[in-house]
Amino acid sequence: MDSRIKHITVASYAHPELYPPILSALEGLSGQVGQIKVITRNTLISKWTYPKNVEIAYVNKKAYYGFGIEHISIGKKIKHFFRFVKMIKSSVIRNSSEILIVHDIIPLFTAYLLRRLLKSRNIKLWYHNHDVADQTKSGKYSLMGIAARFEDKAFKEIDLFTLPSKERLKYFPIERLNSSPIVLPNYPLLSFYSEDEIKTVHKDQHVIKLVFQGSIGAGHGLEDIIPLLADNIEGKKLELHLVGKIREPYLKLLNNLANEHGVVDYFKYHGIKSFADLPKYLSQFDVGLAIHKPYNVTYTTGGTASNKIYEYAACGLPVVLFDNNHYRDYLEQFEWTYFTDVSESSLLKVFSKLKNNLDRDSKKARQDFELSFNFELSFKRYLEPVLLNLNTSND
Repeated sequence: MDSRIKHITVASYAHPELYPPILSALEGLSGQVGQIKVITRNTLISKWTYPKNVEIAYVNKKAYYGFGIEHISIGKKIKHFFRFVKMIKSSVIRNSSEILIVHDIIPLFTAYLLRRLLKSRNIKLWYHNHDVADQTKSGKYSLMGIAARFEDKAFKEIDLFTLPSKERLKYFPIERLNSSPIVLPNYPLLSFYSEDEIKTVHKDQHVIKLVFQGSIGAGHGLEDIIPLLADNIEGKKLELHLVGKIREPYLKLLNNLANEHGVVDYFKYHGIKSFADLPKYLSQFDVGLAIHKPYNVTYTTGGTASNKIYEYAACGLPVVLFDNNHYRDYLEQFEWTYFTDVSESSLLKVFSKLKNNLDRDSKKARQDFELSFNFELSFKRYLEPVLLNLNTSND
């Protein structure tokens, strides 16, 4: 990698630690670039140790944890956005950034507003999309709604477009691009999910501990699994553990369901855990749940975009997935993947198969992560050559 790239500015309206793929990208880029400055909002307690050449700059001095950022006044939201734009502009000028990386639709809109500055300074624009914007769920005059309406125009300004799933390409105006888009799967860092972190936790031989981690809500089969916690799977009890962000009404619904079926002792919500603690924490469980009912674009195209699938594999957990052609196309050939339509009979069949193969599946999942599903391999294969070309085009 050519070391002539001295500075990159990164813009993310969501905190990087809420999007593990951003952390992976920062780790990969940090070894190839002189300095990186990340402009973002302060929405959680940071526990991630960033590389020494990565600086995090917050738009809001006061932190808003959990769902708190959603409830601030319109005035503060406007103030945050304009400060976001101002800080990006200041960074690219003061640091003579060669590349501006924007994550998702609002930072892309910001880059569009700054397009004349970027062109005048020959700053390359790299757009990475994590989630396709659903305009039907965004108010016409909300920041998200406004940003989405400018997406088509903004694509003409992009020098590099990356996204985690090829199935999502049809939702973007890629014909406006000057270069071919690159699919960069949401695979975890091999360096972060080290083997030492995941092999030290003892697992109970009399229980199958299911875990769902991430953003917790409807569409993941949780309501279908809770009634089955009363069942005995060939001598083993089932437990369901949830780790991540959840809204109070939905948690109450799940707790009521667990109480209704008399399984409160086998259902537990663990709260939000720092991503920095995830490898060792996930390792105490036996099976990872990555069921995504195909309700929207995100869920129907998650084969390489759902980072939790590969985080489970990195921790040696077999994975339960929704049974449709998309997920089967990507993952059916692996011994550690199981598919369900979330019917009672389907789930019980999956859990019975899992019970007999936990040790084998754990080893296979970890092995495939090391050989194929880690970020370092993707970075070297897809991004290093492109970064070199971006830098060369600046000369």
